[in-house]
Amino acid sequence: PQGRAVVLAKTVLDSTGSADIAIAAESAFEYTGKSSVAVQGCGLGYFRLNDSYNNNDWTFIDDSDVLDVSRAFIGAKNKFRNDYYDVCKMPQTRERRRIVGEHAVSITDILNLRRYSDTISIHHSSFDTHGFTIDTFFTLKQPAPSSVAYTADVPLRSLLPQAIDGIVVTGLGASAHRDAMPVIRMQACLQNQGYAVGILAAVAAKEGKSVRQVNIKEIQRRLVAIGNLPERVLSDQDDYGFTDAAFQNAARTVINSFEGLEVLMTDTQRAIPLLKQQYVASTGDARVVYAQILAMLGIADGWKDLVARIDSYTEWDEGWKFTAGGQFGRNMSPLDGLIIALGHTKEKAAIDAVISKVKLLTPEQKFSHFRAVAIACELIGEKKASESLYNLLNMDGIRGNEVLDYNAARKAVVPFKDDVTFRNKALKELHLARALYRCGDFNGLGENILTAYANDLHGHYARHAGQILVENIK
Repeated sequence: PQGRAVVLAKTVLDSTGSADIAIAAESAFEYTGKSSVAVQGCGLGYFRLNDSYNNNDWTFIDDSDVLDVSRAFIGAKNKFRNDYYDVCKMPQTRERRRIVGEHAVSITDILNLRRYSDTISIHHSSFDTHGFTIDTFFTLKQPAPSSVAYTADVPLRSLLPQAIDGIVVTGLGASAHRDAMPVIRMQACLQNQGYAVGILAAVAAKEGKSVRQVNIKEIQRRLVAIGNLPERVLSDQDDYGFTDAAFQNAARTVINSFEGLEVLMTDTQRAIPLLKQQYVASTGDARVVYAQILAMLGIADGWKDLVARIDSYTEWDEGWKFTAGGQFGRNMSPLDGLIIALGHTKEKAAIDAVISKVKLLTPEQKFSHFRAVAIACELIGEKKASESLYNLLNMDGIRGNEVLDYNAARKAVVPFKDDVTFRNKALKELHLARALYRCGDFNGLGENILTAYANDLHGHYARHAGQILVENIK
């Protein structure tokens, strides 16, 4: 209200939720882009008089893209035109830009109850993913159902941008793998985190130090005294790791519904020799499990076992459509996981097994199948797959889901507050076009579709498609 100003400070708490200040200070960050378009679904809810809570998930919004935010408001006004007094004033996003911090909280950190000497906040939640996951661990072993809740420690170092002093980033902008964020993004936990870094910054100011120089144990003692942190943090150490015996045991038990995978994935270089030994000594279903894990780690030893298992499916199994609110547990089928693993072998001779499954797809099939074959085809990168992908893209109901102007944005919504139909269509088309383009394209269709999405008002789609189009430009 007072106009533009410059605020000078030795310590800045960036609680913008999207690491805006840190990124303006040139912090590296992670977000959707060339590698993935995976992002948690979000909403822009209606408001009725005397309402107190409207949880919804019907779109994707890039908070940093004003055209996308405008698109969401225009869509919401039409979506809820018969159902609202007004719409809310802020995009209700669950995932935003995340800094590259001194430590990134990972899936295995959470599953293994990792402790830190500089824990600043404690978080509680299940894996409320609001979409699909991309981490190697979850490609092998799916997230737990909603009944399973986790407690996750977040260290101060995950709130500190690498090589930048004087900025602490809280909330959704913290340093963590995007698949770990559902456990550490809950509102009450982040309120506690904000209070904790407020104490930290106040002490830094009083003592004339940077936040890295403040005695973190003294801060923790204050937080323990008021119940913000458990007393154990005062003695927690950075002795994370597992013994050789633990790794050997995990390599044996992993054939039982991937039991022990969370141990093996903490150090894949230690795990690979053990998994190779077990693969050579195993047969049947166990051999396929080892082949699948090794494939996801880039080891192609068992690619023929994966092909044989994939070929044993004469039709698609039960897939997963993009699901928003209430999405817990699996987001791909067993066959999807096998196909993605086969893709990671990058074995050219394996492409026929993937193409055979592409030919079984119809527009009515679920999104996870489209995603699986797209990932496998683009990783193998075999031109031979392009014609089958082209034919699939030309089936009725697959193409034409881009939103290029605000009139289209008005039409691309349906009344249901957690609608996923439009996102399923767009995600299918985008994944297939991406795979087609990376396999060498066919009649220029992949490039044409990606060019359209590069101009889409959905910021995540536009950035994803645009970065793919320029990835091979020198």
